Amino acid sequence: MTVDPEPSAPAGRQSTPTGVSVAAGWAVMTAAALLAAAVFPASETPGRMLVMAVAAGVFASMVVDLRAVAAVTALGMATFVGFLANQFGDLTATADAWSYALVIGFAGALGSGYRYMRSISGSAGEVPDREPALRPFPCGPEPVGSPPDMFGDSRGA
Repeated sequence: MTVDPEPSAPAGRQSTPTGVSVAAGWAVMTAAALLAAAVFPASETPGRMLVMAVAAGVFASMVVDLRAVAAVTALGMATFVGFLANQFGDLTATADAWSYALVIGFAGALGSGYRYMRSISGSAGEVPDREPALRPFPCGPEPVGSPPDMFGDSRGA
């Protein structure tokens, strides 16, 4: 099986297949569920939900593929309801458990939104090229015959 490169991706960079992203996200959500179960007792449902929501949001902010984000967030919600809010994988829970699970879905949506906003403003960590303000009159054109700037050239002459 071959994977066609994404046309908008740079020449040396291929996008990660959806299945690989889902598998990695499932591992992250499983680790978060184990951490939540170890840190918070069974009566602390909000604390367990918080750990799962943070994991879903961080995963969504790092993965480009929205299908993988949706799958991992849904799996995280089901894991929370089945194993953290209830016992023994029972998904037919009370409405209270599913209302907490909606917070996990919201965290996934916020993470995806953060990823989208970061992609609009440019790559993370890059500083856009800006021309330093060296002109004496930044609001309008320089007057003809202005004195040379600090680099020794006169723009108006």
